[in-house]
Amino acid sequence: MLKKSFLILSMVCLSLSVTAQESGAPEKGKESFEELDKLDQGTNLERKQYKNISENNKDRVINSIKLLTIVTANFGDEVPDSKTALDKIKKDYKIVLRYYYRRAYIASGKAMVILEKDINTLLGKFAKSYDTKTQNLLAECADTITGQEQAQLVDTSTEGVKPVVPYREIAEAQQKLRIAYGQLGLATDMTRDDRYYDAIVHYRIAKDYGIKILTDFKEQEADKKVITDKYAKDLVDNKNQIVSQNTK
Repeated sequence: MLKKSFLILSMVCLSLSVTAQESGAPEKGKESFEELDKLDQGTNLERKQYKNISENNKDRVINSIKLLTIVTANFGDEVPDSKTALDKIKKDYKIVLRYYYRRAYIASGKAMVILEKDINTLLGKFAKSYDTKTQNLLAECADTITGQEQAQLVDTSTEGVKPVVPYREIAEAQQKLRIAYGQLGLATDMTRDDRYYDAIVHYRIAKDYGIKILTDFKEQEADKKVITDKYAKDLVDNKNQIVSQNTK
């Protein structure tokens, strides 16, 4: 009986040993003091510089992760592997914090630099998706305004027939479209400078103007609802909210 128990205990120990070997190094940020000290080697100047990176970039990273959480929830199905990438970003941010609070400032700063690159890459993919959606929406607005202008020209050439849409409303729509394209231009400029967070903000403003143009041309509430239903997800996202949370 004793021999059998010893055999079972030996097998358990062997299993744990194999598992430990397969897992490899300890989880990042949870290394022993000695291992962490090896990762955190550098000059005093490097230590100060990387500490500043961790401290000064923290708010920007937090805001970017918040934005990515919202846009991934709303439009993640349009950007392949975005949910996986966001999960990794959140885990890597924990590592940055672990290093920082354990006073391993060089390790923390280096991890922060890599993290920001990953964040910007994912924001860039979403910015590209926003650009396509915004371009299509504003093109639809341009077509709608053109159609209304043409209809008015035909109707006003016939005596006694009331214009389909008063020209004042068309002029207001033209102004809104100019503003929308101005916002789109700002967003485009920012994407060229890799300022994807700011670009998404301006894409959202442009879309808000575009949706307003389309709904303003509809007189019946049922027709307005068709537009708002079509762009329901965009309207919620434009408020920096998650669709599922907003509709609960």
